[in-house]
Amino acid sequence: MTLSVTFGPCCFCSKPIETTDVDPCGVTVETREGKWQVWTCHAACFKALIRNPPEAPVLFDPAHF
Repeated sequence: MTLSVTFGPCCFCSKPIETTDVDPCGVTVETREGKWQVWTCHAACFKALIRNPPEAPVLFDPAHF
């Protein structure tokens, strides 16, 4: 049995996400009610739009992309 997972659009650019060695990335967000959601995105969109978050200082190390 082969399991196939389909991802929705990128939460940053709204373009479809194809599964690759770096995509999709998951962005975990907390709602105002304290619930958690995971949004999928392209690694390139994440890298371009989120700059040096203090809680992940090595996130943009080239080894991660």
